[in-house]
Amino acid sequence: MWVPSLLALCALVAAVPSEDKKLSDKATALADRSATLAFNLYHTMAKDKNMDNILVSPVVVASSLGLVSLGGKATTASQAKAVLSADKLNDDYVHGGLAELLNEVSNSTARNVTWKLGNRLYGPSSISFADDFVKSSKKHYNYEHSKINFRDKRSALKSINEWASQTTDGKLPEVTTNVEKTDGALIVNAMFFKPHWDEKFHHKMVDNRGFMVTRSFTVGVPMMHRTGKF
Repeated sequence: MWVPSLLALCALVAAVPSEDKKLSDKATALADRSATLAFNLYHTMAKDKNMDNILVSPVVVASSLGLVSLGGKATTASQAKAVLSADKLNDDYVHGGLAELLNEVSNSTARNVTWKLGNRLYGPSSISFADDFVKSSKKHYNYEHSKINFRDKRSALKSINEWASQTTDGKLPEVTTNVEKTDGALIVNAMFFKPHWDEKFHHKMVDNRGFMVTRSFTVGVPMMHRTGKF
């Protein structure tokens, strides 16, 4: 399977378990590899002077590579595992570890967060996905599969962005502005992540206070304040 593009709109999510649960050895090993990959990716992207903001989710990037190795053959599969520094690990270990890691990180209740993640593999309308691959990718990585006409760029773009919007309850109305014409496959991840305060600020605690723009210029802006022992 050839995957020419990876579109991942991600928030930075730490690959660590919640306080109540300890990850297995294989999930811990994949968490470490995912974090290392994300930092390396960040440093590479940061060298691009045209890059303003960089948000990377280690587990989403790693699980996408896991999907490629799951569906790929020979060189493609081995290269995907090598990028993840998992080329010396057997396939069951890699897929099982990433599946556990993805499941743990996306546990919204344990982490007190709002987490909406959609993963979809788009293939050209002329192909069919192998049944065993569809089942395995759904089991390990919770991937959906869809066929699309990449040659109709406008229709393909509309379909992908509508899916991303539905997946994130409208929080992400546009995941991409461009879709290449390709005979390969396209991995798309759409994610909305919002952490919640243990103790939220109340709107009555907000008032206008002075904010110094410069030493001689102060403007009034709404500020939250709270007094207590922490």
